[in-house]
Amino acid sequence: MGNKFEALGRDMSTKILRQAGRAALTPVQADMRQHAGFDAESHDVHMRDSITIRSTTGGRAQVTLRVGPEKKHRMKALAQEWGTVKQVAHPFIRPALEYQTSHVLRLLAAEIRRGIENR
Repeated sequence: MGNKFEALGRDMSTKILRQAGRAALTPVQADMRQHAGFDAESHDVHMRDSITIRSTTGGRAQVTLRVGPEKKHRMKALAQEWGTVKQVAHPFIRPALEYQTSHVLRLLAAEIRRGIENR
């Protein structure tokens, strides 16, 4: 399977990895959204609504995928995840990743295999 993947070329393999990674991280995104903080009184975009899957290319890795809140909600996410002097921690990022790890790896492998076979 590795030789077939390399034979596709960098552009096509990057596209396959990006699509497979997004599909595999969808359950993590859903879990994070379910457990992220929500302020019913706020009229602004809520942290849970800003949780997205982002991908970048370059560097040492061919594709890097991240799932989490937008930069705008970074401090709020850190406060919920780790707690503060006045706020008890209610983690939602680590548990989503840890709980979904085996499922994500299975989905990732299946999606990469499907991407290679369909090309």
